[in-house]
Amino acid sequence: KPRAFEPSGDGDGCGRRCPLHILAAMAADLKLMMGGGCCCCFIISLIIILATSFAKVEQTEWCLKYFWWSESVDENPITEPGVVLVGLGNYLLHFPSTNMYCYFRNFQDNMQRAPDDTYNPPIEVRTHDGLAITLELEFVYRLQQKNLRSLYMLVGGGASEDTAAYHRIMVNTAMGVIDTWATNFTATDFYSAREQIANTFQKELSKVLSDRLFIDIQSFQLQPAHFPKQFADSIVQTQENKQDIQVAKQEQETKRIQQTTKLENTKALARKKTIEAQGEAENIRLQAAAKNTQYVYKQQLLAEGYAKALAHFSNNGLFADGIDQFMQYLHLEALKAHNGTQKLVRLAALTTPTPR
Repeated sequence: KPRAFEPSGDGDGCGRRCPLHILAAMAADLKLMMGGGCCCCFIISLIIILATSFAKVEQTEWCLKYFWWSESVDENPITEPGVVLVGLGNYLLHFPSTNMYCYFRNFQDNMQRAPDDTYNPPIEVRTHDGLAITLELEFVYRLQQKNLRSLYMLVGGGASEDTAAYHRIMVNTAMGVIDTWATNFTATDFYSAREQIANTFQKELSKVLSDRLFIDIQSFQLQPAHFPKQFADSIVQTQENKQDIQVAKQEQETKRIQQTTKLENTKALARKKTIEAQGEAENIRLQAAAKNTQYVYKQQLLAEGYAKALAHFSNNGLFADGIDQFMQYLHLEALKAHNGTQKLVRLAALTTPTPR
């Protein structure tokens, strides 16, 4: 059993377990604990303040700094990735800096979807002739960096809210633009002039989103429209008839080309024969003319030679027998010109003796 009183060595008559000493010790310990607790609280608070005063900007993000104390937004966006100082109570508003997709399509439920993309059901519109059709489309868009603050001030959002609140407004605006401009085209146009319609949709949608939501359209794709069954069947029948007509026209054109080719070949052959005949006739004419000229020239030379020979034999008319000598000369010339290897022998007919 502990003793309630023990004399101390200082002669004051009070022991170490005196209540006064105990209270004094407890007070000293309490002061020490309070000092250490305050220091720990200060350090922890400093760590919390420093931790909440910095924020991270991802590689695929643009950010706006939101000032909590003044409830305002910085006009200059943060475009460089990394850790930035935002200050106590302030935070960053995150916006994607890459191209994003907005779909109006029929997708399967188990399809993996990107978090920044927008997925919506197809759009039901009416054509110029009043037919209700369903359109599937998609477009790629990107936010305008210089107008991020204007976009935020228009659609709102916050640290605990979805900063992609513009998605809903963009989707509704796109549906309105498509629905409005679809009435300018007939149902047949959506089947046969889909590219022209897609260009019109892209032009008008780009204009509206750029002016009102500060969003740029990068590309636009319109899928084939879904028509009511009866109209779709009539389109199929019409296309089959067009194909039959096209095939018949193609066959007719093929036959026409074949006959035209055959006619051209015949004409070319006739021209060739005509040219060949003309060439042969001209060749014969030239050969005949050459032979005629040669013959006339030869006869002229012979005549001149005979004239000189006659003059020689008659001594220019002094000898009366000049003609006879000239004729003998011609006779000798004829014998010289005669080909002796070719002789004609005339045989007398053999007679059979009559028996006695």
